[in-house]
Amino acid sequence: MGFKEMLQLIFLFSFVLIGYGVEGGRNSSSKVAVKTIKAEYGQIFDCVDINKQPAFDHPLLRNHKIKMSPSSLPKVIEVKEHSSIAVSLGIELMDGGCPLGTVPIRRIEKEALTRAKSATNFGKRYSSNAETLSNDQPNNRFATQMSYKGKFYGTRADLNVWEPTVIGNQTSYTYMAVTDVLQVGILVGWAVDHKIYNDFRPHLSTTWKNGKTECEDILCPGFVQVSPDIPLGAAFKTISSYNGTQYSLILAVYKDPVTKDWWLLFGNDNKKVGYWPNALFSSTFTDHATIVQWGGGVTNAGIEPWPQMGSGHFADEGFKHASYVGQMKYILENGDTQDVDHYRLSSAVDAPKCYTLKPIDSKSYPTVHSFFFGGPGGNC
Repeated sequence: MGFKEMLQLIFLFSFVLIGYGVEGGRNSSSKVAVKTIKAEYGQIFDCVDINKQPAFDHPLLRNHKIKMSPSSLPKVIEVKEHSSIAVSLGIELMDGGCPLGTVPIRRIEKEALTRAKSATNFGKRYSSNAETLSNDQPNNRFATQMSYKGKFYGTRADLNVWEPTVIGNQTSYTYMAVTDVLQVGILVGWAVDHKIYNDFRPHLSTTWKNGKTECEDILCPGFVQVSPDIPLGAAFKTISSYNGTQYSLILAVYKDPVTKDWWLLFGNDNKKVGYWPNALFSSTFTDHATIVQWGGGVTNAGIEPWPQMGSGHFADEGFKHASYVGQMKYILENGDTQDVDHYRLSSAVDAPKCYTLKPIDSKSYPTVHSFFFGGPGGNC
């Protein structure tokens, strides 16, 4: 075992034992907040010194020099959205967010920390083996498309935002992921997860994984926040409606070609949310991803029936009814974007009685590559 791996293992055990800075039901960021923002749906965000944010409690990041921007950005993607699609989701914090030199950190309840310390694994959010999804992950179901055996330096997509019905600690999420065959990687998108967010609305949600270390949003140190007004875990104010306006979450995950950090970018204009430093990862993922994945997933937490995925409607119901992932792109090493090649895609739906997936006919939805997915759940 190398020094880096040993530090990661020590950190994992210390995180489990001390509960990562929770005091009085919230994380320790509240002790040094210069401003507190209460969002519309009850979430509380503390504005903390950007250089003293929780990310730097990670032992591998204690001497990390913060970067406010990648060395370059992927090319801005000009896409013509369908007239019934809107991209204003209302996740930005009010009044411009946090003051200069500070960033918003969501207060974390003890219940959310319990989940972070549990024995879940990142494989529950994606799989590198599409043929064994059900066997490997009995409490999870997927409807997903994947590209294998390449060198990928990021991806971008439009993720249709809905509010699927879940019960108790069930979850439902729409995502895209960049990973390697060892399941080292990053997943971004939106999730309905009462146990983490204490409500049943969709939230901006991320997960990163390296070895035995897995972290959702900022439940443990790692992600470096740079945006003053787009925090991880923010709730969406606007949600798609059946036969009505459709809202898309436009995200990109992009590997800085110089520093090798993985950046989270928001919107067509590449707003910088923050990044996962390259020091967090091992294997080939420190240079590139070998798998890219897009789709939807659910977990049932041992509770039947299975929850809704996406809009709660099957893929063949089409636009304004079924959920979609649209405008899928690869990001190349030089920052150029490339249309997803459908010949390189593999599809996986492991519970077709409850969820389906269907590529979109470009005549009915003008885009490069997109697909409908989802379903009502039930007895799968």
